[in-house]
Amino acid sequence: MSLSTRAIPRIVPFLFILAATTLVGQQKPTQPSGVITGVVVDGSSGEPVADAVVFLASTAAGGGGSQPRQVTDEKGRFAFIHLAGDRSYTISATGIGYLDGGYGRDAMPTDPLRPIALKPDEWVPDIRVSIWKPGAISGAVRDESGEPVVGVVVRALQRVRIQGRDDVVAGALTRTDDRGTYRIAGLSPGRYLVQVPSVQAAVPASAKMPEARAGLTGPMFTETLDLLDVDAAQRLAIGRYPVPPPPQNGKHFAYPPVFHPSTSSVADATAVVLKYGEDRDNIDVALAPQASVRVNGRVEGPPESMQSLTLRLLPAGLENLGFGAEVSTALVESDGRFTFINVPAGNYVIDAPAGLTELTSTGAQIGARRLLPGPPTSPVVGASTQAVDLLPGFRLTSYNFRMGGGPYSGRTTVSVGATDLNNVVVQMRRFATLTASIVLENDPTQPAVTAARPPFQIDPAGADASLAGAGRAGRGNGSPVTIGSIPAGQFLLHLQDGSPWMIKSVTWDGRDYTNTPFDTASTSEITGVTVTLTTLAPDLTGTVQSATGLKADATMVIAFPAEEAQWKNTGFWPARMKTATVSGAGAYRFSNLPAGSYLVVAISRAFTPVWRDPEFLGRIAASASRVTLSWGGKSSADLTATVVR
Repeated sequence: MSLSTRAIPRIVPFLFILAATTLVGQQKPTQPSGVITGVVVDGSSGEPVADAVVFLASTAAGGGGSQPRQVTDEKGRFAFIHLAGDRSYTISATGIGYLDGGYGRDAMPTDPLRPIALKPDEWVPDIRVSIWKPGAISGAVRDESGEPVVGVVVRALQRVRIQGRDDVVAGALTRTDDRGTYRIAGLSPGRYLVQVPSVQAAVPASAKMPEARAGLTGPMFTETLDLLDVDAAQRLAIGRYPVPPPPQNGKHFAYPPVFHPSTSSVADATAVVLKYGEDRDNIDVALAPQASVRVNGRVEGPPESMQSLTLRLLPAGLENLGFGAEVSTALVESDGRFTFINVPAGNYVIDAPAGLTELTSTGAQIGARRLLPGPPTSPVVGASTQAVDLLPGFRLTSYNFRMGGGPYSGRTTVSVGATDLNNVVVQMRRFATLTASIVLENDPTQPAVTAARPPFQIDPAGADASLAGAGRAGRGNGSPVTIGSIPAGQFLLHLQDGSPWMIKSVTWDGRDYTNTPFDTASTSEITGVTVTLTTLAPDLTGTVQSATGLKADATMVIAFPAEEAQWKNTGFWPARMKTATVSGAGAYRFSNLPAGSYLVVAISRAFTPVWRDPEFLGRIAASASRVTLSWGGKSSADLTATVVR
């Protein structure tokens, strides 16, 4: 947010005290006389922050403050005066070099704002507002001779836990400068793997330039389309990657993708643990060329499945990432033949996708977007994002283009050694479809909801980002509804946020699939599904009492299935795993949980990023209260905050 501090009156200490004292002392004020005063502090150090912009918002219609925003003085202080009473206010703040923060965001910037209840003529002092500095990682990239590598991409992949497994998420990226150094700023706390990607993009020599451009799918090819002749049959596209050294004694070499400090294996990469406001330097990356071979083969499938198809060769452990994760790409020829060039030894997945979807950190998207737009002929035409419930602070990013023709995709694994690998077959598979009849159950005590077709979505049960970009139903009226473009895998049926309906049951072929995934790898035509939707949402309310070392309003209430078997394979939007905020009075409410048996517990909001992990749920299950919810029923559970050790 751009805001000139000169346009906002500063707080003078004398007026700060005088205004508050005078207004509170008036017996018959002619205007609202409530006052809220406090200080803005750095969330990491606790030091006051001068020149922070503070915003006041009222929960009542029409506001209630004559000063909706102001700038803190040299001691970080602010004062809002002439405030109407008998209402609640929230305070948020921001500053140059800081993430947005606010009152109540004591553990992290994503915490909910805490309302301040103000009575008529009341002065609420000593409000402490935390704002947070993001972290940064910097270092240098050098080659095998110790020379700086200039102008190549460096990115910070974030290591996260997803449904009990370690995975990596796409993060911010930058380029090395003329000294071979880089700096990636604006990072949230986490474990980061710093990588210099290197994609060897093979283009058949017979391909014309428009067709050759179609094979350059990575964001690092958007500024250059130079093609280097490798031999009579293949050319190498040169992008923002380390250029391979020349062949020696008949052997070809390439710089593989390298993680800090000098490994090409994601399993052996050293994680950089980053905190708020921390600046980690000397995170260097050393490049070294490796002997490389070719991987040759054929794509099998209908001719339309191979039109402008680009294959991706992905190292083990990076299968769920999008652009830049490949070791090599290959533009498939019209007869299905393909060749990956400059491939180091290792275990890989050959991916033939129709499009790309990956998990990205929300702080990474702005930095990455600068490299994504391409020339008019580039297949990269933009990206759309969707928040996920499973990992707060992360989004699914789908790149809006197609890497192949028709509704097909394919995957196969290969192991590459010291010699060329030949006769590899990639089998293309047509996308599956799911057709369901809809049964509606309206709450008889509420106005009936129209029978507009609900926005269904297919949710990968294992939270595999590469499977999350397809499988949505179009909006419209009537039943049945058909969901197409479903790749091979295991999927749950999900109802997108904003719908007035909840999924009550999903049945197919005499079995209950409400919380059980469909397997589209074994069945491509799923018909005869019955989905029952209801507006009879259960209602769960209660209170939270403080515990030693943990105040109630610093907690969140989490609800998760009482059945341990349902802690995994819940997809990106787990219907039976939800959180509820705790009000200043210690109250909470759930109105978005399906019927069933749950464990409910109040824990610190600091556990927001990890609480859905099955291992963590196992730690806190014994401290939780068990409740059973019924459709349209009301339940209650009073809790005491649990301090997790």
